[in-house]
Amino acid sequence: MHRSRLLLAIGSLCLLVFLPSCSEKLSKQTGLTDADLFSRGQKGFAARNYGDAIEAFQVLIERFPNSPLAAKAQLGLAEARMENRDDVEAEVAYDDFLRLYPADENVPYALYRKGELLARQAHGPGRDQTKALEAIKALNQVLEKNPKGPYVEKAAAKTRELRNRLAEHEERVVSHYLARKQYVSAEARARRTLSEYPESGAVPSLLSLLAEALDKQDKKAEAAEVRKSLAEKYPGAGGRKR
Repeated sequence: MHRSRLLLAIGSLCLLVFLPSCSEKLSKQTGLTDADLFSRGQKGFAARNYGDAIEAFQVLIERFPNSPLAAKAQLGLAEARMENRDDVEAEVAYDDFLRLYPADENVPYALYRKGELLARQAHGPGRDQTKALEAIKALNQVLEKNPKGPYVEKAAAKTRELRNRLAEHEERVVSHYLARKQYVSAEARARRTLSEYPESGAVPSLLSLLAEALDKQDKKAEAAEVRKSLAEKYPGAGGRKR
């Protein structure tokens, strides 16, 4: 028994000495081709070992910037970063892909994924909406670059969702102005929002808020017209609850 354990220990030591370490960083390993690195990146991604995938794609890009696989590696890096929840790094990786390979066939897909990435970082109504606006910009580019492509429907649906969120945010801003008795600002913000997001589910509430802002400025005739429009277009909406 003692002899068997000794032989096992010696065998394990030999493996450690003579075989390449699995934990050795790829950046320190020599003799790897671009195909080797890309394969490792793909396998890591498929196994959800995103750290391994990131490392493999990164090394490929650094060692073989002119490789035919470089564009795929750059996109793979962005995807792995996104799945690993490295949002800032993922955005940079997508931007690098779009900048370096503007004619690549995967540009619409990269734009869609960047839009998804930005959308998941977007805050709800009442907070900063920069990411929502950036997401819409990326998603709109999907529609512009490939209007009949496979990602158009999803991009359009995500855009509608984000636009509704922006309209709800603006609705809160208008309510805030009314609460602070800033009626001119409330009117201007409500009119602008109605113009920018006419398809939003927040339209009935915005019309009601606009009518209230007009009433507070003694613009009774205009307020009546807005309420008439509200009643005709959204008969079940009613007025704003005070």
